[in-house]
Amino acid sequence: MTVSSESKVGIVLVSHSAKLAEAVAELAKQMTQERVPIAIAAGIDDPENPFGTDVLKVQEAIESVYTDAGVVIFMDLGSAIMSAEMAIELLPPAQKNHIKICPAPLIEGAIAAIIQASLGANIQQVIAEANGALMTKSSQLNVDEAIPINIENTQNKDDETPSEKIKITVKNSLGIHARPAAKLVAIANNFSAKISLQNLTKNSHLVNAKSINQVMKLAVKKGDEIEIQATGNKAVDALKAIQELITNNFYEAEVIVKKTPKILTTPDTNNKLVGTPASPGIAIATVVHARAEILEEVEDYPVENSEVEWEYLQLILQTAKQEIQRIIDSLSDQNKSDNNQADIFQAHQLYIEDPTLLEQVHQLIFAQNRCAAVAWKTAIEEMIATYQKLEDPYLQARAIDIKDVGGRVLQLLTGRSRRTLNLSKPGILVAPDLTPSQATQLQPNLVLGICTSAGSVTAHSTLIANMLGIPMVVGVGSQLLSLTPGSQIALDGETGEIWLEPNQAQLQELQAKQAHTSSTFQQPQEAITQDGKKIPLMANILGVADTKLALERGAEGVGLLRTEFLYLERNTAPTEAEEYETYRAIAEILGTRPLTIRTLDIGGDKVLPYIKQESEANPVLGCRGIRESLDNPEILRSQLRAILRVSHGHNIKVMFPMVTSVQEVRAAREILTEVEHSLLELPSFPGVGNIKVGIMIEVPAAAMMADQLAQEVDFFSIGTNDLSQYVMAADRTNSKVAHLADGFEPAVLRMIQQTVIAAHQASISVSVCGQLASSPLAVPILLGLGVDELSVAPPAISTVKKVISQLNGSQVEAIARDVLQLDGAKSVKEYIVGQLGLVIL
Repeated sequence: MTVSSESKVGIVLVSHSAKLAEAVAELAKQMTQERVPIAIAAGIDDPENPFGTDVLKVQEAIESVYTDAGVVIFMDLGSAIMSAEMAIELLPPAQKNHIKICPAPLIEGAIAAIIQASLGANIQQVIAEANGALMTKSSQLNVDEAIPINIENTQNKDDETPSEKIKITVKNSLGIHARPAAKLVAIANNFSAKISLQNLTKNSHLVNAKSINQVMKLAVKKGDEIEIQATGNKAVDALKAIQELITNNFYEAEVIVKKTPKILTTPDTNNKLVGTPASPGIAIATVVHARAEILEEVEDYPVENSEVEWEYLQLILQTAKQEIQRIIDSLSDQNKSDNNQADIFQAHQLYIEDPTLLEQVHQLIFAQNRCAAVAWKTAIEEMIATYQKLEDPYLQARAIDIKDVGGRVLQLLTGRSRRTLNLSKPGILVAPDLTPSQATQLQPNLVLGICTSAGSVTAHSTLIANMLGIPMVVGVGSQLLSLTPGSQIALDGETGEIWLEPNQAQLQELQAKQAHTSSTFQQPQEAITQDGKKIPLMANILGVADTKLALERGAEGVGLLRTEFLYLERNTAPTEAEEYETYRAIAEILGTRPLTIRTLDIGGDKVLPYIKQESEANPVLGCRGIRESLDNPEILRSQLRAILRVSHGHNIKVMFPMVTSVQEVRAAREILTEVEHSLLELPSFPGVGNIKVGIMIEVPAAAMMADQLAQEVDFFSIGTNDLSQYVMAADRTNSKVAHLADGFEPAVLRMIQQTVIAAHQASISVSVCGQLASSPLAVPILLGLGVDELSVAPPAISTVKKVISQLNGSQVEAIARDVLQLDGAKSVKEYIVGQLGLVIL
């Protein structure tokens, strides 16, 4: 049946490879807001030789998406062109005039066309956009007819459009290091204008502001004056956006950089090595060696078609970016007191799409006929060498990030699995260096300390070790790597000393220091205000290791157990037995302390291979949280069965995420009741404990309906990370607007106040488990708004307790009243600092 002429233009992808065509279609779908009819005619039905094209498949594909708006066909090469032409000949004459074959390259052309078609463009506009795709790419790479040349973002000599310029002094503490560079590059890439950057203080050359590597290699430090030039469409807007970013210090908190004294890495005694202290603390354990992350050796092979090789690399790069995005999502969900870890990996994504790097790889593939793996490895190794030669120690430390990113892509290209840090028992990790990806695998209950022969105090892996509270010494020297596995060593992360097979006197001295240091965490003061009000302080955790760390730091229980860690990075859902054993292990560590278990918060941008999830144009507003669980009730039932089985004899709470309506709560509770009744029918089941049911308040709808939702549950927990982005309509993963999703915005604080009032009127409690609860500046506001309980990241517990001990009820109530009347997050923060000074900072 012919569809109305108001329909969108249909797209047909003809390729020798079914997987290639499917990947192009999937990538394009993720970039569009509206659905576009897409059909694939790729590969042939021959299991032993599946590559090829089939005329009848092409004809069927055209007919499946045909509308009066027309159909555009994209092909890869060779017989695909002939198959497309023959298929059109088989169509009725009335349809032929509406079918167009587009010469644009398959990937760039199809993606551009699908995006344009999703906007309702006609067939001529769609084809024009597709044909311009390669020109746009060539312009970005500054190449002529796809002939790779050295990329520079300077003005074309024939371009008479005048350049706009601004000069500005960089004032943030560390200058334009990785995270600020990533933010600057992200903004620059939002504009089509050519944007260049120059360090006037160092009289540098102009570099491409859309290249993170070129921007970072300018080594812009605090106090340096830079000049930014923009030429072309919306040049003034681009400069204004970048100027706002720099003026606001890249939206980074001011930090005091402590200079680490230079320590010679030579043996001080017969059984001692000395390195550079990187993360404080004492560790005494046996040596566990970790292999260095290296760029795998790859076998070169002759490339018959450079275009196919390049397209294959693009798909691999997209896969690598998706892997990194999953890391970012998991780190963002951990509600740390800052976003430093997530920022590290956002910079990694920009390394992957850096135009300077890609231009070199492109040249090696097309000009020298190198395979993708060899070309990528060659370009990455040259970039690493460039960073290592820089004088700035901070920029030198970025070489390990480049190696991390390069290794990730190379392993995908070669099909080899990435190495993991699998420790079977506690020990001190000894390694040449650690990449950020390795550091995210660190488990504080197994990795008691870290020593590296190289490394830097400014490396991102060091930052992560600090956040996890793992003692670390770096730059010890190559003699460290000769230590015998299983031999005992001790390290002091404050002095940089390492003892090899420490004697009894040394052990006693170190153990005494360790006991004195840890006593601060094991026996912390209670979180009691100056007028005697006790504030329960819980921890946000991911598993058993986090539970132990939380109790050591003084947590009174668990306010949020994120169960996603059981579901991610696997091909099948966890069994009920697996979940039960994990929840039971955590509950037994806690004893009678409360354990709040949040049901699976997945969906949209967090994809599980074993759950059928449709691609969503806007996953932040898609099927996630309780919506996804209600769509997959069997997975929810399995999880609830495991939770209820653990509840007997333990203080268990269950909490549903991303609730937006009363109907969702009732549907979830109905499944919970059904599961409970089925368990009670089992003769051996000991019964269900006094389990409480709560929900996350993360969207404005839930805050607005809090009075009705409070009648359905026993408690609320406010997730300020998501609440902030939904209230402020600012996607936290979009670097251009992420800073707007600030929990200090009065609009967000008013939502919290409304939620607390509704909860207390219904006699239920309110906790805050989002990032805001870990902020010393936010604690007095939250207490003043009437929040009953805080749940924070384990490393933040002692700081938050100290803040609470310096406050009183009338003081925080006055603060809360005042900040609700202010005009923005910046004003709120300045007000808190002015009222309380630096005592709590």
